[in-house]
Amino acid sequence: MVGRSILLAAAAVAALAAWSAERANYAGTPVAARDGTAIFRFSGIRFAEAPVGEWRWRAPRPVSEAVSDTPIDATKWPSACMQDDGNVEWYQGVAAAFGQPAEVAPSRPETAEDCLFLNVWTPDVEARLPVMVWIHGGANVNGWSFEPNYRGRELAAQGAVVVSIQYRLGVFGFLGHPSLSAESANGSSGNYGILDQIEALRWIRANIGQFGGDPGNVTVFGESAGAGDIAYLLLTPLADGLFHRAISQSGGWPADQRRTLAENEAEGVGFLASAEIPGIAELRALPAESLLDLAKEHFQRGYDDPPVDGWLLPDPPADLLARKAFEPRPVMFGFNADEMLMYVIPTTERWQRALAETPRPGAVDELLKGLPVPQRLDELESAGQFTCPSIALADGFAAGGAPTYVYRFDRIRSGEHGIGAYHGAEIPYIFDTHDAWLPTDADDRWLTRRMMGYWLNFAATGNPNHDGSPAWPRWSNELQIQSLGAEVRPEQIDLRLCSALSEQ
Repeated sequence: MVGRSILLAAAAVAALAAWSAERANYAGTPVAARDGTAIFRFSGIRFAEAPVGEWRWRAPRPVSEAVSDTPIDATKWPSACMQDDGNVEWYQGVAAAFGQPAEVAPSRPETAEDCLFLNVWTPDVEARLPVMVWIHGGANVNGWSFEPNYRGRELAAQGAVVVSIQYRLGVFGFLGHPSLSAESANGSSGNYGILDQIEALRWIRANIGQFGGDPGNVTVFGESAGAGDIAYLLLTPLADGLFHRAISQSGGWPADQRRTLAENEAEGVGFLASAEIPGIAELRALPAESLLDLAKEHFQRGYDDPPVDGWLLPDPPADLLARKAFEPRPVMFGFNADEMLMYVIPTTERWQRALAETPRPGAVDELLKGLPVPQRLDELESAGQFTCPSIALADGFAAGGAPTYVYRFDRIRSGEHGIGAYHGAEIPYIFDTHDAWLPTDADDRWLTRRMMGYWLNFAATGNPNHDGSPAWPRWSNELQIQSLGAEVRPEQIDLRLCSALSEQ
């Protein structure tokens, strides 16, 4: 096997130094997976024209690279989209929990408005492999496609073409305003980040075959905001036919999204007023850094979603699910056991306030009594933001005929770190990108192999089950999920807390 990998690596350098896609030739970088498998990486491929100047807050334009004998350099990571240090601070928070200095966290890369790029990892350009498209998280205000945990080399080595994409963030990707809606042929605004993702999927459909991927077998997968965006992609008619399966990791809240276009536009009007900017033309003229600073001062919610605009989202997601207004593609939804533990403020006062905000405080208190305050808050907030909405999405898609699978990630790494199976903890197990500073033992490696197998088989077939791993049942009224932790096994989930949090 090693000898064959060396030969493949040598061949890759010759065969892939300039690989032709539909619109251009690209020069990439040969890399070797941990097991010696030859992989070729193409970094910073433009999939849409730069959304700058008059194109700020407009739908993305297809890329118009002319085919040339001179390959385009695809050996360097692109600029990240405009953002602050939110994701860097997340890495630093995890590092601190494990007793590591802030310096082990990745630094924020160079940022720019011209950021609509994607990266490709492929083991064989002559093949026709399943395609896995990663959509990063970061609350739709932070994150980039090549964060250390998102590198696709090891996943590609197992038999897939892996793509990671970027999209406009924060005020650049989700600002609504009546003037912007009036400019749009579809009468909408505030959805540019999702439109970028759709444009990336169009580029992939047109070009991924040249990189060894099967355009007829594309899986989108993502975590946190990326997972939430996948729910919108599953429900928007604009993405029909662009992908065939979907994996949503800790991103169920679109089930509750009802914010209207008018509400989004009103927020934009308020933003211009607070910034004392007379109109959209003047806002477009601002330097990107100045605009980012103004948005940080004004917008406090810390998260961006597209509005229900009658076009990208014809109706609220819950209504679309109830009407079964979606393609019944195979879907996987999941959440982590301790999503909110690293974020909660563990005081009795905070618990009492959170409890009072629930529809049935007595029932919630009865279910969680006896737990320490941090665990009570974690259980409550994780259920409200992740577990229960993810189950609602699973119910809706399963009712509409989509083969549906649900997991809970509950692996807690060794050491006394106090954050449990935290938000984002599952990602290194899927990409096999465990940071050197994280305690990673034989059990973590074992779980990595199991999870990579499930994800890859789901991408290939729409069913995560494969030889050598415990059977994973489809989601049904038997409420069977797959527990992914020290053991991997199906179990029945307890939804009493979700019932107590329901307003029905």
